Amino acid sequence: MPVEQSIAALRVNEPSRITATRIGPGLGAEIHGVDLALPLDDEAFSRILELFHEHQVIVLRGQAIDPATLVAFSARFGPLDVHHMTEHLIPGLPQVRVLSNAKKGGREVGITRGGMHWHSDLSYKLVPALATLLYGIQCPPEGADTQFVSMYDALERLSPDRRALVERARAVHDRNFRYSDLYPNRPPLTPEQIAKVPPVEHPLVRIHPATGRKALYVAKDVVSRIVGMDDASARELIETLEADATQPERIYSHRWQVGDVLVWDNRCTLHRATPYDNRYTRTLHRTQVQGEVPLAA
Repeated sequence: MPVEQSIAALRVNEPSRITATRIGPGLGAEIHGVDLALPLDDEAFSRILELFHEHQVIVLRGQAIDPATLVAFSARFGPLDVHHMTEHLIPGLPQVRVLSNAKKGGREVGITRGGMHWHSDLSYKLVPALATLLYGIQCPPEGADTQFVSMYDALERLSPDRRALVERARAVHDRNFRYSDLYPNRPPLTPEQIAKVPPVEHPLVRIHPATGRKALYVAKDVVSRIVGMDDASARELIETLEADATQPERIYSHRWQVGDVLVWDNRCTLHRATPYDNRYTRTLHRTQVQGEVPLAA
């Protein structure tokens, strides 16, 4: 490679060259000027982190990285989780979970058809997820989008009376609440799996520790009840809050391309996967960044 090209390549991750283009309604940005296969110094990562906090969902397209590089980049956001469901982890890199409908020897090589309901990752744990990262390896030509809504925006659109109510409330998040309904084709959870992830209480509105902004924190298929509220009223409120938050015009629908690295902030967004035709192969690598106990408004 000529010297001039070598110098240009080393400048790809210079902070001054890292820019963003908005891609969604109220959230979402495509980040330009980053090649994750090259060294990423603290100043360059700080610029990415700034854009992450501003846009809540970011995508870096055209990346060519291996699982170890994905782990290294993910760890810049914070300590990584190893998923409590231990199937389909990469040998030697348990921080990476494979999402795929591909089969080898008649068995699926990854977890498939997961997360097709609005949720925030690991909200049912005492310490939920901070960020989730996905890397696109095989992407169907249609379907298989990942959709997002801003929960900052959802809170800000509430009436003053409704907002005052939810800012005082606490809700119970329960992985087991509708698990069998959401995943009828999966084996039932074992008693050990159920015991490992008991229900937890979180505030219905949480304060983002980096931005100081308040975000609604609710999803109807994970939140089983609201503390101190009768079941019927709580269910009506939970379902109304999600329905209002996920109005079609508020959704950013990410159309996957091979080489996409998608990063989202679970503290201020909801997301869901969308269906796709099983004649197409879809393979993603996933990492999860540990968060913190939600801070109540």
